[in-house]
Amino acid sequence: MAANGDSDARTLAELRAKIDGIDEAMHRLLIERGTVIEALIAAKGTARTGAAFRPQREAEMMRRLAERHAGVLPLATAEHLWREIITTFTFLQAPFRVFVDLGDDHAAMHDLARFAFGFSVEMIIADGPADVVRRVAASGLDLGLIPQRGDGTAWWRDLSDAGPRIMALLPFIAQEGRIAGAPALVVSPRLADPSPADLRVVAASAGISPPRLEPSVAIVAEDGAGEFLVAAEPDVTDAELVAMGLHDVERVGGIARGITIDGAAGILRAPLARRVSA
Repeated sequence: MAANGDSDARTLAELRAKIDGIDEAMHRLLIERGTVIEALIAAKGTARTGAAFRPQREAEMMRRLAERHAGVLPLATAEHLWREIITTFTFLQAPFRVFVDLGDDHAAMHDLARFAFGFSVEMIIADGPADVVRRVAASGLDLGLIPQRGDGTAWWRDLSDAGPRIMALLPFIAQEGRIAGAPALVVSPRLADPSPADLRVVAASAGISPPRLEPSVAIVAEDGAGEFLVAAEPDVTDAELVAMGLHDVERVGGIARGITIDGAAGILRAPLARRVSA
C-alpha cells in the first residue's frame, strides 16, 4: 500500500509540475503577444476613429477557436478567455468605453457585456438605445451594446454606414443554455479600413405586415410598427429588398456571420463544422 501511495504522490507531483509548466508557457506567450501589439501600434497608429476595431478579424479568430476546440474545457470558457485577451489588447491600442442599455433583463445584459468585453473596459449604463447611439456618436471612440429586442422604438434609424453603425451581433457563438447568451447588437463609430462584412445591415420599412423575405435576408430587430432592422447577403441589392416588400432602405452597418451549436442555422449563424465540448 505504501508503494502505491508513493507512486500516486509522484504521479500527482508530475502532473502538477506539468500544469505549472503550461501556465508559465501561456504567460510567456501573453507577454510576447503584448510586444507584438506594441509593434503594431508603432506601425499603424491608433489616432483614427475606429482604428483598433476589427470585427471581421475577431470573427475569424472566434471561428478558428471553435473549430479547433476539444477536451473537457467548455467552449464558452475558452471563448471568454480569448475575448478577454482580444478586448484588453484592443484597449491598449486605443482606450474605449462601452455604453450599455440594460433593457428589461439587467442581469443578462450585464453578464453579456462583461463576457464580451471583459474587465479592462469601463462599462457605462445608458438610458435606452437612443442614448447609446447618441453617446457613441458624441465620443467617436466608444462602443455601445443594445438588446436585440430593444425598447420598441426604431432606434436604428439614427444610424448610418458612416457611423454610428451596427458592428456585430452577440453572442457570436449561440448555444441553448449557454452563459451570457442574451442577444444584443454592438454599435460602433465609423470603422477605419474595415474588412468587408459577411452581411450588410439595413434599416427598412414594411408597413404593419411582415415583409416577404427570401432566405438570403433575415430580420434582426423590429419595432412592432413596421420598422425593421434587416441583415442581407452582400449580393442582395436594394431593388431586390424592395421587391420583398421593404422600402426606405438605408444601410446602417455590417456584421459577421456567427456560429450556432445544436440550433437552427440561417444567414445570421452557420452551424459549426465539427462537434465540440459544450
